[in-house]
Amino acid sequence: MIFEGVKLMVVGMTTVMLFLLLMILFINVVAMLTRGVTARELDAIEEERKLQALNRKKAKEATSQDADEDIAVIAAAVAAYEVERFAQA
Repeated sequence: MIFEGVKLMVVGMTTVMLFLLLMILFINVVAMLTRGVTARELDAIEEERKLQALNRKKAKEATSQDADEDIAVIAAAVAAYEVERFAQA
């Protein structure tokens, strides 16, 4: 009875081990076959990051210019309000 249990355990563990080894082999084969595609994909990702960094830099500059324009508009509005207020008095 114990011998049959040990035999079943060895067969089961051997089956699992062979399955895992086969799975690792297939994963490595697929990785080897798709190496070129992966390299192109990494290059495309790097280019996209460069473009995003450039766009962020341009947006930051545009935001700075917009902020200067906003300050000028607010200052002009305050000045116009003060001129109108003192003209009534």
